[in-house]
Amino acid sequence: MQDIPYPTLHRASLNYIMTNRYAPTIADMRAYVQDMEKALDTLASQAWDQLLRALRYSYAPESEQVWNDLPEITKQCVGGYATFRAWGNTENSALESVQRPMFMKRYEVIQKRDRIEQAVPDGLRKKPLPTIDTMAGTQKAIEADTEKRDTVPAPSDHMKRLRERLRA
Repeated sequence: MQDIPYPTLHRASLNYIMTNRYAPTIADMRAYVQDMEKALDTLASQAWDQLLRALRYSYAPESEQVWNDLPEITKQCVGGYATFRAWGNTENSALESVQRPMFMKRYEVIQKRDRIEQAVPDGLRKKPLPTIDTMAGTQKAIEADTEKRDTVPAPSDHMKRLRERLRA
C-alpha cells in the first residue's frame, strides 16, 4: 500500500468506514481508491466538457458572463479570462491534444491541494500575515503595557512598605 499517497488512503478509509459495516481488506481499500480516482477523472472530464461548451461563446458579447459562470476550479485550470478567449480561437484538435491533458493534470493537482488544505486542522493553517494596521495596534498595546510596568513600584519600594506595615 506504499504506492498510494497517505491523504488518498486516509480519505478512502474514512469513506469506507462510513459506508460499510466491516473492516476493509487491503484489496477492498485498493478497489475503493481506484473507484475514487475514476470519480475524479469523471469530474475533470465533466469540467472539460463544460469548458468546451463555454468556449463557443468566448468571442460573443456575453463572453465575460459565460466566464464568470464557470466553476472556480475550472477557471483556475484555464488560468484567466484572456486564456479563455485565446482557447476559444484555437482549433478543437489542438485543444484536445495539447490543452486537455494539461487541464486534466491541473484539475487533479488543484483537487488534491484543496483536499489537503481541508484536512489540515484550523490551528495549524497558515495565519494571514499582519497588515500595517494590525502591526500598529500591536505596537500601541506593547507601549501601553510598558507604561503600566513603569508605574508599578520597584521591588525595593514594595519591600520598604511591607517592613513598615510589619513594624506597626
